[in-house]
Amino acid sequence: MTSVDPAVEQKFAEILAGSRAKAAAIKETVEAKQREIADQSKQLRDGNEQLCKQLDERSQAKAAAKEDPAARNEWLKRNTPQDTTFKFGDGDEPAPPPAPAPPPAPVPETTDRVPAPGRSRHARREEFDEDDFSNNSWLD
Repeated sequence: MTSVDPAVEQKFAEILAGSRAKAAAIKETVEAKQREIADQSKQLRDGNEQLCKQLDERSQAKAAAKEDPAARNEWLKRNTPQDTTFKFGDGDEPAPPPAPAPPPAPVPETTDRVPAPGRSRHARREEFDEDDFSNNSWLD
C-alpha cells in the first residue's frame, strides 16, 4: 500500500471540517426560516378561520333578516326626517353673493380688421328698393 502524504491528509481534514461547519450553519438557518414560515402560516390560517366565522355569522344574520316579515317591508320603515325642503327668502345663513365675473380681456386692435372710414363693414346700401325684399332686415 501506498501512504498518503500527512500534509495533504491534514489539508483534507481541515477542508472537510470547514465544509461540515458551513453545512451545519446553513442547516440551522434553513430550519429557523422554516419555523418562521410555519409560524406565519399558522397566524394567517388562524386569521382566515376568524374571518370565515365572521362571514358565516353575517350570512346567517342576512338569511334570518330575509325571513323576518318586518325586514321584507323595509321600505315602510321611516328614517329620521331629513330637511329636504327648499328655503326661499331669509334663512338661517345667507348665501354668499356670487363672485363677480372677471372682465373680458381687451381685444387687440389690428389695422386689417378696421373698415374704411365713413363706411362700416355691414353698412346698408344707399339705394333702397321697396319691392326688393332681400334688402329688408326682418329682425329690426
